[in-house]
Amino acid sequence: MTHSSTSANKAKVPDPSISSSPLDNRVRLSLLVLLSVLLFQLTLSPKTSYLLSNIKNIRRPIHYHGQDVTTKFFEGWYIKMVKLNETAHEPARSMALIPGIYRTGPTVSDKHKEHAFVIVVGLPGPEHFAYYRFPTTDFVDLGSHAPGDENAFRIKIGNSLFAHNEVILDLPADHFEHVPTEELESFYSAASRQYEHQYHSNDQSPIPKGFFRDFFPTSAQLSQRAGQEPFTIQGHILFPAKDQTLLPTSRLIPSIMGITAYLPFLECNHGVASMYHPIPKGHITTSYADNVTQVKVIFDGGVGYIEKDWGINFPSTWIWGQANIFTQSPGSSLLMSVASIPVLGPDVKDWIDEHLPILSPLTTARGMLLVYYHEATKTLYNFSTYMLFARLRELKVTLNVEQRTQTVSFRATTRDPHNFFETVALQVSITREIGTGVPLRAPTRAKGRMATNVEEAVLARTELKLWRVESGEVLVEDEGLGSGLEIEGDVQWLETTE
Repeated sequence: MTHSSTSANKAKVPDPSISSSPLDNRVRLSLLVLLSVLLFQLTLSPKTSYLLSNIKNIRRPIHYHGQDVTTKFFEGWYIKMVKLNETAHEPARSMALIPGIYRTGPTVSDKHKEHAFVIVVGLPGPEHFAYYRFPTTDFVDLGSHAPGDENAFRIKIGNSLFAHNEVILDLPADHFEHVPTEELESFYSAASRQYEHQYHSNDQSPIPKGFFRDFFPTSAQLSQRAGQEPFTIQGHILFPAKDQTLLPTSRLIPSIMGITAYLPFLECNHGVASMYHPIPKGHITTSYADNVTQVKVIFDGGVGYIEKDWGINFPSTWIWGQANIFTQSPGSSLLMSVASIPVLGPDVKDWIDEHLPILSPLTTARGMLLVYYHEATKTLYNFSTYMLFARLRELKVTLNVEQRTQTVSFRATTRDPHNFFETVALQVSITREIGTGVPLRAPTRAKGRMATNVEEAVLARTELKLWRVESGEVLVEDEGLGSGLEIEGDVQWLETTE
């Protein structure tokens, strides 16, 4: 009996000579590669302080990350306000505020490029955007880092306050910065070429060279804008924290980035503070140089959205869409972001590009963040890349020259949160008018500074359908107004279809 029992116990001990499964080996290899990359960057990269900041703030994505960062770094919050109008011509009023900071690092020759900034998008009147520049010393982090305040932030730029529950705007004319005419001209020319490339990629009929440049302001109009007198912007917007729609988090999924948040060397990181919140009180007033002309926008009864980005540079290619005013399901919200990601970090990618160019294609991957929250059923559907059973089935960017529109269409599937054995599918189309986007400055790797290279739309339209694949049951069919949309770079690289 004893002998048999001993033999049985011995039989349960794994034989170390037996090889692991191929999946186990791949997991171990992946972890080894990631650990090696991290150790390489911590010891050799000049961005060590940036990596350590990301590790320290892993559970606090909304807080300011740049306190101890001494290398090249940017951080910015995106605070959007939308209110429905009663006119068919303009069904929604939408604006966005982007406070942030851009640092160049220890290079003395580049110190003139670093600054704090506030960008205002969607202004009524002759100018649809404004850029206010401040010295970095005018950027002050007032945020609480106490336990339980992971979703809180408070920063001050000049006399303006930006927080998770309130904005006080005081942007004086002496900090208004004209975007040079040549910078805008370069941006519109590049945007036109990008549209032309997208158009020809779909094998459509021939168009004249420079066809899309006519959709944007002419050189004469840009020169006229250069004479625009600086103006001041003031305002106050309230959005109580208790009414905000927050994304659920856990140790495995500490933020919207999921498990990829544990890769501290990524070029750009993303956080979401609030998918949706009501705005009980809000107004923004623009005052021009004559001290008489004023334009005031009221957001009382509107809704809002807050996200943020931080890192070293924006990606070279991305598509971003956001909507949280839906006609059939009020309170629901959508976020979609697809980008080219240097998965081992920009430093490793640069080294491989220089020394092992044959491996360069392996250093960049397509990553997607896609979440839809349905307010009526209090259900969050997550189709992001890091979700085990989520799949991006189709992604396409198309142009309609006759209607002067550009549309991003995508379809994705994931497990039904209410029934693991069911699959749900999401089909979304976001459409904007060509030429109506606002030019934005962003941290640009190629130019090494904040440069105008993003066309930001805040009045796009969204069509959305959610259904169960097996039964065909339609769960949601809706339209979103005042949506945000950005399309930048060689987006054909991001496209896919089954």
